[in-house]
Amino acid sequence: MILYEHEGKNFLSKYRISIPKAQLIDSPNQKINLTPPFYVKVQVLSGKRKDAGGIVLVENPAKAKSVIKNLLGKAINKEEVERVLLEEKISFSKEYYFSISYDTDFRGAAITFSEKGGTGIEGRRSRIFPLDAPELPKEILTIFPKLKKLFLDEDLLLLEINPLVIDKKGKVFALDAKIKLDDLASARHPERNFSPRAIPGHTLTQREITAKKIDEGDYRGTAGSTYFDLPGDIAVLASGGGASLTAMDALLASGGKPANYTEYSGNPPKEKVEKLTEVVLSKKGLHGLWVVGAIANFTNIYETLSGFLEALRKIKPKPDYPIVIRRGGPKDKEAFEMLRKVKDFDLHLYGEEISITESAKIMAELAKKYATHS
Repeated sequence: MILYEHEGKNFLSKYRISIPKAQLIDSPNQKINLTPPFYVKVQVLSGKRKDAGGIVLVENPAKAKSVIKNLLGKAINKEEVERVLLEEKISFSKEYYFSISYDTDFRGAAITFSEKGGTGIEGRRSRIFPLDAPELPKEILTIFPKLKKLFLDEDLLLLEINPLVIDKKGKVFALDAKIKLDDLASARHPERNFSPRAIPGHTLTQREITAKKIDEGDYRGTAGSTYFDLPGDIAVLASGGGASLTAMDALLASGGKPANYTEYSGNPPKEKVEKLTEVVLSKKGLHGLWVVGAIANFTNIYETLSGFLEALRKIKPKPDYPIVIRRGGPKDKEAFEMLRKVKDFDLHLYGEEISITESAKIMAELAKKYATHS
């Protein structure tokens, strides 16, 4: 999970890394507690906010309200702005780029550092060195133990500060913060309660929000953590990360138009698959449903398809479009025996005797016929 700037700076503050005085604003009518000059910074996940007009310097108090009103609700890099961060302007003599992330060459955490931070860092020279051998300016070295502790103790995948500056008195400030959490370490941090979010540049739909909540606090497999709405008419309930991507490619190559992308894996209980199925089928205008996956190693096919069937019976109005199921793995015989007894839905059942690609062609053709006659 990627954090918004203000959330990342809460982590920095927790570890006593200096940040500018700031105020989070979510309404144009909110009282302003900072005195100009200060920056108004949109809180979106995408980068290059300044280039997109999402960071504005306010020096005249009379203009602060209008700047805030103009930015709230605006689309910046395709993300709707719900909050802005007011942040005091810090005068500095030096600015750097600093980050810690995992590097395959070092087989562990590594530091990326540039003598010139700020906008346009992508085109500037930087150095990479191991976390245990930092080659940093003396001022940065004084706070490095805090940065290292933050990265390791909080199970981060990325800690990026750009710029990391030194003011005229020699004090180090973090003027920005981009933090990415390791979602697999969530069990070690039960106190965290961040709102669901999508990838940078995308505003979550209600279905995406609902799907991502399915896994919250429940680590028995995954179901819905990855869910995106798409503009097609074939609902997709895929299993297995790699297989689900292969399935999407096969469906598109067959002329099918997916209405969503999602997947479940790791042997989730039937109630989680049931919830995900309800989300997938809540979309209007569907002409088909494809339940697809590779041959599972340990996911219980009977358990997961039982959850799918229970959700299917709850959908109103009752789906009459074709439903193609291609699954295989533990207890698949019991699962298909259960599904063959179902006569009130247009089910098309396939096991490992046909490929994912073949079932994609079947799904695309059936959906096309249904759309033509519906």
